[in-house]
Amino acid sequence: MNAFHADVRHVAATLPNADHVINLCRDRYTFTVTFFAACLRAQINLLPSQQTESAIARLRHDYPNTLVLGDSDTADVDHCVSLNAAAQGEDKAPQLPLQQTVAVAFTSGSTGQPSAHAKTWHMLSSWRHQHRAALGGVVPEMDENERQLVATVPSWHMYGLEWAMLLPTVAPMAFYSGADFFPQDIIKAIESYAGASVLVSTPVHLRALLRAARSLPSVTATLSATAPVEEELVRDIEARLQTRVLEIYGCSEVGSLASRLPGQEDTWQFFPTFQVAQEHDITQVKAAELPEPVTLSDRFVAAHAQRFRLVGRESDIVKIGGKRESLAHLNTTLLSIAGVQDAVYYDPVALGLADSGRLAALAVAPGCEVSVIRAELARRIDPVFLPRPLRLVQSLPRSATSKLTRAQLKALVEQQNG
Repeated sequence: MNAFHADVRHVAATLPNADHVINLCRDRYTFTVTFFAACLRAQINLLPSQQTESAIARLRHDYPNTLVLGDSDTADVDHCVSLNAAAQGEDKAPQLPLQQTVAVAFTSGSTGQPSAHAKTWHMLSSWRHQHRAALGGVVPEMDENERQLVATVPSWHMYGLEWAMLLPTVAPMAFYSGADFFPQDIIKAIESYAGASVLVSTPVHLRALLRAARSLPSVTATLSATAPVEEELVRDIEARLQTRVLEIYGCSEVGSLASRLPGQEDTWQFFPTFQVAQEHDITQVKAAELPEPVTLSDRFVAAHAQRFRLVGRESDIVKIGGKRESLAHLNTTLLSIAGVQDAVYYDPVALGLADSGRLAALAVAPGCEVSVIRAELARRIDPVFLPRPLRLVQSLPRSATSKLTRAQLKALVEQQNG
């Protein structure tokens, strides 16, 4: 770690003055060094849900005196970060005040405009230890040998920040530092490492990985988050990668909150640091690191032995013909049909479109017929929830974290309708 500490101190000394920074470094190691270097300078890391030109412009407007950092000298970067190979390391890690705000994370904007949520070093520093403990439950011999951590999610997303950047600072793990990559790159990264690997990913990326090759390397554990993972995908991933899937539940307002083994259980266990309080359909979490209780958007119901069943968020529940259903469950069902690579159900009214009285859906399913997909779907769900229309598209405009915003979905639907 001495070289890492030296790199952090070197970059901190070279950063221009600013109140906030936006870290666009593609190399994961350089991103991590730059993140902590900004913290040393008491500069707050802004973590947008998407690193698009418009998202960065909006942050520059909302947060004056913001510096855009990168590891390549491009037009959208104010300062290019460079590491000094000759920097001298120190045994002692740089110390940060626990109550220092080190980052502001933004929601994905999937249901509206992104909202900001500040993160103190107390939060991020404390919670990485509980993440290590959660992974240790899947990899009990984790301390015996170092493992490589390979992630398909960017470090500037809360899921990636916690599990692909912060976790290796307290666990015997060396993360693969390449930029965001395709399935063949993931396979190459895992196969090139002499030891065992842990994969941090999403359902969308895992489905793409299964389609990429017949033969896949084994990994010790596979983490999945950002969207529900369907049972069939869990079975296929565990069989093809000879792995165990650990599913993570979290939100930008807090971070990672709970976990489960979806191949063995349908209930969630919140991490020990959180106290869960429920009243009617409302679930709140409290923790010493949180300034106040946080009300979750998703609905949970108590199951047994401090475990909870995820019902879904109220805004996700639709009612047609007097019957209620979850859009998340409908999405999972549609994705479980053979040949469907990606899909999304939507309520036209929620997108500001004309009310047809029915739900609709878009699906990526090369070589499939709509009639075949619809017939298979009719076997699995109530007929009132069959999508009308169900349209096939070449791709869905998902972000690097597999999210699909309302604005992006509306634009695609309008393009299909036009």
